[in-house]
Amino acid sequence: MPELPEVEATRRYLVALGVVETRITGVTLGWPKAVQGVTSEEFSRRLTGRTILDARRRAKYLFFPLDVDTLVIHLRMTGSLEVAAPPVPVRSQPTATINLSTGQELRFYDSRRLGKLWLVDDLEPLFANLGPEPLEPSFTLELLKQRIGRRRAPIKPVLLEQGAIAGIGNIYADEILFCAGVHPTRPASELMPNEMERLHGCIVAVLRDATEVLSSIVPVYTLQSEAQHDREELHVPRQEGVPCIRCNTPVQRLVLRGRSAYFCPRCQG
Repeated sequence: MPELPEVEATRRYLVALGVVETRITGVTLGWPKAVQGVTSEEFSRRLTGRTILDARRRAKYLFFPLDVDTLVIHLRMTGSLEVAAPPVPVRSQPTATINLSTGQELRFYDSRRLGKLWLVDDLEPLFANLGPEPLEPSFTLELLKQRIGRRRAPIKPVLLEQGAIAGIGNIYADEILFCAGVHPTRPASELMPNEMERLHGCIVAVLRDATEVLSSIVPVYTLQSEAQHDREELHVPRQEGVPCIRCNTPVQRLVLRGRSAYFCPRCQG
């Protein structure tokens, strides 16, 4: 978390707030270790004076083509972005503050300091191992079968592999499997054709619908942790024992490869 829907909603928020086509007038790093590949001093120097040409997303990455180089941000577990103009106070010490020619600030918050910043002239090394984008027209049922159809691993961790399908994280993997009626421990290779077709439809529908809902929440920093139990847009409670919304069976939790999986044992039996 944040996953594809949160990151895409954040991208839309940044565009709506007018970040694109502004010039960067200064950079303040509250957590210099977030910068990857270059020194924090070089990062700040090279970024200052650049113009933001666009705001885009690839998987869980946000990237900003500049007139020279590209700024890349990965929010990781607790990262969020806010556009605000002084004197709006900061919520906590930002990992990075990017001053814009509009007088606004692009503030990168990250309570656990896991987020990353890059300034690169080539995106290929960062994105080379990412799988297909599930909301693109090219993400067909046949492509899904090619990516995961022969995998013997449980379907839940397979969906989390960014090299298989880009952008799905722990929360939305559970939402997708609930939608498809598939148990998280089912080997991907054992899914029947109708189940694979249902899974494909649910991947697209769940991510698309969540993105639309979250795009109405501005900014998206209110949804930072999967530990929150009151997220109205979720169908699978992130708490064991809560009744399933379909059949009232208590939701169960198990751990697969170190990640929690919440599911209904009846609807996904």
